[in-house]
Amino acid sequence: MSTPTTQATYPESKSRFLINRNYRFLFTGRAISLLGDQVSTYTIILWIVTIIASGQAWAPLAISAVLIASLAPNLLIGPLAGVFVDRWDHRVTMMRMDTIRALLSFLLVAFTGVIQLPFFTNGRPPQMVQLVVICTITFLNSACSQFFSPASMGILARIIPKGERPKAAGLGQTMQAFATIVGPPLAAPLLFAFGVQWALLIDAFSFVVSLLTIWAIHVPVAPGKRSVQNNLRREFIDGLRFSFGNHTIRTIIVASFIATFGAGAFDALYVFFLPGNLHVPAAFTGVVAAALGVGMIGGAFAAAKMARQVGLERLLYLSLLGSGLCLIMLSRLTIFLPALALFFLFGTLLASIRVATSPMLLNETPQEMLGRVFAVINPTSILASLISASLSGYLASVFLGKLHWHILGTTFGPIDTIFTGVGLLFLLSGLYTYRSLTRKQHEQEVQVS
Repeated sequence: MSTPTTQATYPESKSRFLINRNYRFLFTGRAISLLGDQVSTYTIILWIVTIIASGQAWAPLAISAVLIASLAPNLLIGPLAGVFVDRWDHRVTMMRMDTIRALLSFLLVAFTGVIQLPFFTNGRPPQMVQLVVICTITFLNSACSQFFSPASMGILARIIPKGERPKAAGLGQTMQAFATIVGPPLAAPLLFAFGVQWALLIDAFSFVVSLLTIWAIHVPVAPGKRSVQNNLRREFIDGLRFSFGNHTIRTIIVASFIATFGAGAFDALYVFFLPGNLHVPAAFTGVVAAALGVGMIGGAFAAAKMARQVGLERLLYLSLLGSGLCLIMLSRLTIFLPALALFFLFGTLLASIRVATSPMLLNETPQEMLGRVFAVINPTSILASLISASLSGYLASVFLGKLHWHILGTTFGPIDTIFTGVGLLFLLSGLYTYRSLTRKQHEQEVQVS
């Protein structure tokens, strides 16, 4: 398959909430698919904890295995997937990946015990077989996502006018935050009221809906086709060189890595920050998660509007600087309500960072390189999350586990010290982004003059 390189032009939509017909189909399909994914993910966790491994000492290990199966394709397959996505037709790629994921989800339903399977006693697979099937299908689903995600960005670049890309990024971020808030609470009622198979069927049918909406998209086709290279290694290296050689994209990679690293440390430790520093029960994590989610939804809408006024570059470095200040102030608090306001603000700023980076990448990257650029950024973000989760846990438990300093009337413990350190990283990232992007802008102005 091959995809055109010339990007068609579009009339900009001034009044439609979902921009244009094509984006309405894409947005609807992705929203339903993401909600189905969230329901399915938490259903699988509950299925393992409450049914397959109920009362077993190895239950946490089983959950870890599923988590590893979901993350491994990002590092093993993601970087090379971008090469093939750039070769293939993006719309067809997305449809094929949704077809495969729907079939995999239907296959997983068969191993819940809802139907009699041959070769098993009483037609029901044993626990270990179920776990192996869950991990395998989770891995394959995630592998499909490595092709689907960069292809969807390629579609966005062709159906969204340049001036509407911040709005599309805001809507996409809102959609993800909404699915994260709504999906997990639905998992438990579906599991215990109707059985695990129904939650998995919802996920399977969500892929079918996504497939149909992508089929309904009319992607503009420009005359002429780019030649397809056949040297996988050369194309992969070209993608790396472009990603790290382009000034703006290199800046975004660094900023995204630090932002993801900071968000990962925050996610891993804020449950301990509540009782240790804010003196409220750990059960308040639900309230904090809601504040973060609502903040991300509000931040996505606000950032999309601010991008038109202040510019994407300024929005990015101001959001990074604000995130750093927010975490540093949060680390010094000992009262829950003011901290809750900062949790909300932190979610808002994280959404602003993501809203700014996506249009910047689309604007900076040629159509024929989009898959490889996003295939560099996604694994980099996953790597940041893994390093952050491992390092923050080690620092909080071992290296800083007994930290209790009093400096200038201020007490420093392990969790708040880590939050302060992450806040300083955000500040450094914001300053680096400011210096890098403003220097590029100055160089461009000098060249023009």
